[in-house]
Amino acid sequence: MAADLGEFLRSLRQGLMKGEQNTSTRGHAQVGEFARARRWKDHDTSMPTPVQREPWKTRFVSDQCTKSSHGNYLERLPSEIILKILSFLDASSLFNISFVNKRFHDLANSNALWSVLYSSEIKKKNWRPRVNMTEAVSSTIVEEKPAGYWKKLLLKEMAGYKDTLWKTELKHLNPHTGMPALTEDVLRRLHIQWEITLTNKNGRESVYKQTHTFFEDSSVTVCWINGFWPYMSNLNSLQLHGIMCPATPTPGDKPSWRSLIRKTSLQRTGSWSFFGADRLVKVLLFDKGIIIGLWRGNWKIAFIMVNLHFHKLIERSLLGSRFCPYIPAEDNAVDPDCSRHGYTLHIVLHNPVRRIMSQRFSPLYTSRVMSQGEFVQLIAIDFTNVSKHVPVAKISLPWQAEGLQGDVERCCMMTLTVLDEAQRPFWCASSTVKMYSRQRVLDLEYEGEQFIILYEDAEGKVKMTFVWMEEFQHYFLVQLVTMFPAAKVKRHFRGEC
Repeated sequence: MAADLGEFLRSLRQGLMKGEQNTSTRGHAQVGEFARARRWKDHDTSMPTPVQREPWKTRFVSDQCTKSSHGNYLERLPSEIILKILSFLDASSLFNISFVNKRFHDLANSNALWSVLYSSEIKKKNWRPRVNMTEAVSSTIVEEKPAGYWKKLLLKEMAGYKDTLWKTELKHLNPHTGMPALTEDVLRRLHIQWEITLTNKNGRESVYKQTHTFFEDSSVTVCWINGFWPYMSNLNSLQLHGIMCPATPTPGDKPSWRSLIRKTSLQRTGSWSFFGADRLVKVLLFDKGIIIGLWRGNWKIAFIMVNLHFHKLIERSLLGSRFCPYIPAEDNAVDPDCSRHGYTLHIVLHNPVRRIMSQRFSPLYTSRVMSQGEFVQLIAIDFTNVSKHVPVAKISLPWQAEGLQGDVERCCMMTLTVLDEAQRPFWCASSTVKMYSRQRVLDLEYEGEQFIILYEDAEGKVKMTFVWMEEFQHYFLVQLVTMFPAAKVKRHFRGEC
């Protein structure tokens, strides 16, 4: 639709330019006629008086056309014609064109345009809307509403604000993870998918649709492996959007809604780190858990993966906008004696193919970190307690792209959920993590190489220590500690900790 509008405007501009040329030609012709009339007047003094003012009028019209021929043709169009053009746009294109300038902003926010779009949108719904169809069409009602009323109403409809069925379904929680038990079902029923938008250094955008997904109990891993991928050195930024796809897609269909989930810079300014490699690809880790696989030798993208936590995932995929993410309201408890509360920790290690480890620890109690007074910690596995050590299968990150496949050793996805005593989310994290070899710091009964996984964000830290048992071809998780700022506990419980 936007491309058709651009073609129409270009043809309109060409027509106006031809009109100006014809007007200018006619003006010169009129000047010639006036010259002949003036010469005739010199021989005949009985010329009527009105003709004497004709040179000034002709010169004024000609000068005005010459000056205006270099102006903005769209600005010279009457508002009625622009409104007629805008009436052929869909909601997404109409929303975008409102950012062109002030005049387009005022015209694109017209209640007359958005009321028609709202009427056509609610016809697709199977339920009865709160506002009657006759009300949406009535010009009297349209004009009585404040500016932007129908636009706001339509955007809420498209984003699913009034579709309360999925909100009701999300109230049923999984007792093991603390996350909504029907998240995967709701995502599939609403036809929610995710797409990547890559922006190069010239500002040109390329959009890639998801290839496949892997659902876990509390997260989903999304992969992109198909498409004509650019070179990493030519890119400027990456955006991750949640989209609502049509139930029965047809060629040329546009997503009904885009909601920004993440945006990250792809410049080589410290926003990424080397994550791992095999014989075909090398993997880079960006902020917020986005990993990009590059072909060895040419820095061309082979695949992109991201791990998304179920916490507020549907809201983040629906209720944001194309440029602004959804920001949930804070859900705090009021209890000054927060130090006596028990926490629940659920952690999953997995990759896009299989689950590696899943453990739940409850109840856990906070304690001060002596070396870091502003942090409190939850010790889920103490290395001195051998009975709590957990065997872990091989940790790796398999991938496939362009008919090739591989396996990056000692890398995987981590999904972490910390719940408070009322089983409300306290800290949720999902990212890709890497094992690092370390010297034998812990004095253990096991004989084997020790590895460590570290994760940190603004909300907390995770530390896991593993020992590789060669005879069993397994890792053993011998230490698991989570830490988060004491100020976070105070904000959550509104008390001292």
